[in-house]
Amino acid sequence: MSTVARPTRLPTTWDREVDIVVVGYGGSGATAAFSAAEAGAEVLVLEKGETGGGNSACIAGSLLVTSVDDEESLTYLDWMCGGQTDEGVLKAYLDGLKDLADFQSRLGFDLKPDPRPFRADGFFPEYPGAPGSDAFLGVSYIAAPGGAALYESIARLAEGAGAKVEYSTPVVQLIQHPDSGEVLGVVAETPDGSRISVKARQGTILATGGFEFNEEMRRQYLTHCPILFLGSPNLTGDGITLAQQAGAKLWHMSSAAGPLYWGLEVEPGRVYVTYDFMKMASFGHSAPVFKDAGSVIWVDKQGRRFHDETTETGTVHHGYGNREKWFAMDVEVPEFVHVPAYVIFDEKARAAGAVMTTLNSRTPAWSEDNLAELDKGWIIQADTLEELAVKCRIPTIPGASRGGHLDAEQLVATVRQWNDDCARGTDSSQGREIFLTPLDTGPYYAVGPLYPTFVNTHGGPKHDPDQRVLDHADVPIPRLYAVGECGSMWGPYYNSMGDIAEFIISGRNAARHAVQEGPWDAM
Repeated sequence: MSTVARPTRLPTTWDREVDIVVVGYGGSGATAAFSAAEAGAEVLVLEKGETGGGNSACIAGSLLVTSVDDEESLTYLDWMCGGQTDEGVLKAYLDGLKDLADFQSRLGFDLKPDPRPFRADGFFPEYPGAPGSDAFLGVSYIAAPGGAALYESIARLAEGAGAKVEYSTPVVQLIQHPDSGEVLGVVAETPDGSRISVKARQGTILATGGFEFNEEMRRQYLTHCPILFLGSPNLTGDGITLAQQAGAKLWHMSSAAGPLYWGLEVEPGRVYVTYDFMKMASFGHSAPVFKDAGSVIWVDKQGRRFHDETTETGTVHHGYGNREKWFAMDVEVPEFVHVPAYVIFDEKARAAGAVMTTLNSRTPAWSEDNLAELDKGWIIQADTLEELAVKCRIPTIPGASRGGHLDAEQLVATVRQWNDDCARGTDSSQGREIFLTPLDTGPYYAVGPLYPTFVNTHGGPKHDPDQRVLDHADVPIPRLYAVGECGSMWGPYYNSMGDIAEFIISGRNAARHAVQEGPWDAM
């Protein structure tokens, strides 16, 4: 029996009445809103931010996954999810893949003339050694740019179909029937601070994303190591908390894609990261700071190199391959050996190009000459490496790192070894094979402290194949749905572009089921 406290009485009056309330307006919320509105439902989207988009601002919008053999793909997905995700949910995902071409053909982008499944090991499939992986490939139906373009096209369809959107209006409570637990509507806070009750006659869809910017949840569910995330700072686990208050069971709370980068958070929600390298898309390889200079290395808090800075993204499987090394522990203290890290570079690299980048299309670009960031104090400058080491302060974080600064003698030794290796043409420390340029032209620079940076979380309320949120007995909570990263199907592993497919499939499935529900106030 649930121990969740429910309201003892319902609102005597409702400030708003609609068929479907969608909580959150990222990719999955926009898809759900469009699908429900197109089916004739009166839809209201309540978004806590000043704009929508969520994590959709950080995606490569034209790439998707596809299945060429559903039986084999089911085996692969079950392996990727570690057996944690119900088979029915995985089958619903595979069924939904079949409709993606038709859905994307409506988004207003140029269509690829002959889209065919393709293989690119390390991406499609992400884990080519896993059982069933040969059936799980990549596909591209549209010539869409990345970033927010895909989300914006779906949002236009949703609003064109009649969905109404209210921004700066976070949902703070679900309204449940005191006896049955049926979700009848929501309480939301308006921009002027007042609270309104909104009746949802047919259903409420949680599309609030994950908990990337909720530090307490990150520390409790993921790791006590300081970590960062790309994407929207509005993703603070609101939908997870709302679902918990309604009696939901959670799943996949330790699941996150990454770490792929080392990141610097210059203000809440504004994160810049190191470059990732991907030959097939020329990521990293074409960055001027590398191709025109190359005198860039990473060091850990000991002042030592610990990783090939030009590692191909496809070899680390959305960062999973980085975890053992990046989160290595000194068990005698205990603390993390390599966290925080610093990017070290010289004047050649400073003048060549931006030393950091971002995948969030709504984050201003890092300047090409790095001078704006130097003026803001985001880049540390010194005439000598010894002076630079002292300026690279290490914060005290319980259980993670003891305070201090980089060891000057060790940093000098590290750079000396790097320069000697560059002269020999062989990186004896980390095996880096490209951009072997001596770091020998002052002044010298650093960016840091940097922390392992992930793309997104996957945990949240457990759901069934129709996206209905389940309680602790695996019984659907009536009229409550969760979509996208708010309780994603992905478990311990993840396949590239799987989230894009999921936000479309889950949004459509939730809307399809919700609009078939009879209005509760007509019963």
